[in-house]
Amino acid sequence: MTPQRLSISEAPIRVMVVETHQLILWALTKLINSHRPGMEVVAVAGTQCDALFQLPTAAPDLVLMKYELAVTAHQACLPEALTCGRHTLLFAQELETDTLASTLRCGAHGLLSRRSSADEIVKAIEKTHQGELWFGREATCLALNALRGGEPARPHPHHDGLDALTPRERRVLQTVVANKVRTNRDLAKILFISESTLRNHLSSIYQKLGVSNRLDLYVYAQSHLVTNAAEMA
Repeated sequence: MTPQRLSISEAPIRVMVVETHQLILWALTKLINSHRPGMEVVAVAGTQCDALFQLPTAAPDLVLMKYELAVTAHQACLPEALTCGRHTLLFAQELETDTLASTLRCGAHGLLSRRSSADEIVKAIEKTHQGELWFGREATCLALNALRGGEPARPHPHHDGLDALTPRERRVLQTVVANKVRTNRDLAKILFISESTLRNHLSSIYQKLGVSNRLDLYVYAQSHLVTNAAEMA
């Protein structure tokens, strides 16, 4: 049987990423571009104004934007230029009932948490591009809890992962995050361990934190390590 091949004529999903933090911007760009030819980043921006300026030239199909840049006290809805003919997917630091409600009111087509895995981010881009509304696991949990009249749920499935790390794993994690563009060989030299030992440490860290690769780890770090730097020292 001849294996089925993907059509190279099918146009990729053109994505613009709008994010203020350079590390997260880099990680998202690497993640999306790693899924070529299915999707690719055609522009990046650090502000909503910059994104609007680039829209005519970049012509993205989908805008992946930091929630705090999309929803402000002075803006009840997204500019028409962002939503007309394209989809907008928001990426929030913390999810609450108000976050979900604001996302729906402002005209965005989906909402993700920064704790979302790489697989979930890619799937959200694909589904949103196909015209579906996308709300990740945390947002769905919030919505269901609100309908039941209960307390807003804030699931942090791996929030206690840092506590589970050994001192050596914490040191490895610090080194990986501080040297985001280094290879495993470079990191092993910095830590004075073998690459095999480093891989073993990383496998354990991934499992405890609920991530699957270094890109996931960088995004996780921005949600947890930056605000918990004292604990990591």
